[in-house]
Amino acid sequence: MAYPFVESPNKTVARGRAIDVVVMHTMEIAERPDAAEICARWFRTPASRVSAHYCVDANGVIQCVREKDIAWHARGGNTRSIGVELAGFARQTTRDWEDAYSRAVLARAATLVADICRRKRIPVRWLLADDLIAARRGITGHVEVSKAFRRSDHWDPGPGFPIESFLDRVRKAQQAARTARPKV
Repeated sequence: MAYPFVESPNKTVARGRAIDVVVMHTMEIAERPDAAEICARWFRTPASRVSAHYCVDANGVIQCVREKDIAWHARGGNTRSIGVELAGFARQTTRDWEDAYSRAVLARAATLVADICRRKRIPVRWLLADDLIAARRGITGHVEVSKAFRRSDHWDPGPGFPIESFLDRVRKAQQAARTARPKV
């Protein structure tokens, strides 16, 4: 899938890197129609010194770093991962993730993550810090990267993030994509 591209200079150009993990983040930006654009503009500034591959809000997805390159989103885990920023806050409760805006964010993110996992052959499973240390493949949160590599104190996407329902959405998006593909 092609998404609007707002390039961030905050990246490491790479060739031939293995991508084993998708790291979920929260932008720490209010739920608003242009949250992805605001985040992408921040990543575009050299002063931010951070980036992610994708920014997702209820209305769309913006790519900021090419997948072949290393985004600066989760110190210690950047070299083999793709970073996905979600509109919202780490402090959101499970109930907060159930409002209409957040459901739309999660639906868009699930479609994106399903596509990444399919293309990179990443299993749809949630990884904890020990899994990351053991170099397992899957999906995780920034909090687990922080615990595993002890290079930041970030705790997003937060304890209220609906891990199981998000993984279910990713699996359903993969199934829908398989069903929609024409048989050859």
